[in-house]
Amino acid sequence: MNLQIYMPEISKKIPQGSLVEPKYVFRILDREFQKHPAVAIFGLENWLTPATALAMHIDPNLGIFLKPEQIPLNTLAQMIDTHKIIVLCSENGKFQFTAKDIKIDANGIICFPVPTDLIAIQRRDGFRAAPPVDESFKLIVGLGAGQELLTNVVDVSRNGLQLDMRAGATDVSVGNYWHTCYFERLSSSSPTFDLQIMHFYSGNDIARVRVGCNLYQPKPQTIKDFENMVDTIVKARAMSNMKKWYLDLAWWKGQYS
Repeated sequence: MNLQIYMPEISKKIPQGSLVEPKYVFRILDREFQKHPAVAIFGLENWLTPATALAMHIDPNLGIFLKPEQIPLNTLAQMIDTHKIIVLCSENGKFQFTAKDIKIDANGIICFPVPTDLIAIQRRDGFRAAPPVDESFKLIVGLGAGQELLTNVVDVSRNGLQLDMRAGATDVSVGNYWHTCYFERLSSSSPTFDLQIMHFYSGNDIARVRVGCNLYQPKPQTIKDFENMVDTIVKARAMSNMKKWYLDLAWWKGQYS
């Protein structure tokens, strides 16, 4: 079986906040294992020749079980009592952890204890993260002359976002620029940034329009803020903690809602 696998992330390139709290690790892996994704197995020092397996089962007491895919018996035997880096990907993101004290059972299944060092990460620039249903979270579009337009955020990526707004509220021609835009949640707001309209279409409601925008000449801090926002949403969703997703936003000032 030809399974798609992914390389591990280098420690210095892993965004801050990607390490999952230990109390959420089992819940996240249990959800991901139910889809039986492909898993890549890497040596701690050698990433050139990964082994491939299918995620089978996870048990809080018995540990994790992986079904090897075309792994020679001598390679399996060499895994016993070693530590490996495990990588799996799904629509929820990329997950990486260390498998410690690996064993091979009588059926040739790879097994090891549930890890505590899970990393949840999403680095693809085009990946779109849908924010939670949060009536307090908005994007404010600067229209010039002191005018502003309140919009709803449909999804956000590392280089742009999709908005839902009232049809006819402003010109949404492709190629137009919106300056001094910013995110707002209650009394907290992000630094301003500029957007360029890339596409638009009518939503399910004829009175609304969906507008896709890319960041226009973003400042380094803007890029960091968008990366932080995507990572925050992905992490919160992975941890099933969407009610408090905003607490890890870089620009959130700590007001309570």
